[in-house]
Amino acid sequence: MTETHERLVGRLAAVLAGVQGMEPVPQRLCEAGRQMLGADGVAITLSTAKGSRETVGATDALSTHLEDLQDVVGQGPSVDALSTRMVEIASLRADDDQRWPLMQQHGAGLDFAGTMIAVPLVAGDDVIGVLTAHRQGGATDDDRDIGLVLGPALGTALLHDPQLGLDGHGYADEWPSRAQVHQATGMVVGQVGVLPEDALALLKGQAFAQGSTLTEVARQVVERRIDLRRFTIETD
Repeated sequence: MTETHERLVGRLAAVLAGVQGMEPVPQRLCEAGRQMLGADGVAITLSTAKGSRETVGATDALSTHLEDLQDVVGQGPSVDALSTRMVEIASLRADDDQRWPLMQQHGAGLDFAGTMIAVPLVAGDDVIGVLTAHRQGGATDDDRDIGLVLGPALGTALLHDPQLGLDGHGYADEWPSRAQVHQATGMVVGQVGVLPEDALALLKGQAFAQGSTLTEVARQVVERRIDLRRFTIETD
């Protein structure tokens, strides 16, 4: 039985609280994504306006090699996720998935024959990068739903990392200008014990889970209708 989006946001909150001491931010978010997806490894790659890609964090060497391979051959789930804006799940076991034949061929040279999950990292209307996870086992029923929660949440956190220099992005200034979002972010920090940028990411994830807006979710938090300690929403 798959988890609901609200439950997944709650689980992400707990994971982020557990890794908040990790630095830098992309490394922390890689580890959060790895735990959420039950993966063996994860990499985060950002896409520049000129179309180039830069891997800014990885949990292991294989994750980095898989990203480099996709750059070299020009195909793979990470490449597609950036263009399709969809969670891409690939099986690189023998001839299971022939969408990326070069990836299949060269992936075998890395002694990898498992599953890859590529999650587009979303900030507003833009995809700023991709989180790519790998595991030796097969895909699970929850992989796509987890990816749909991770995409906007981790994309938001990356956007507000000063070390990455993405604060000039047009979408970066939209949320902090709202006093209620500031207040809700502070409340989530107190409720869950995460860093402010991760609290903002959780608010975005909750908004996505509800099919709502960040402003509306912030209002519900301020009015104490949402308490991320219990991951519940009070009904009217």
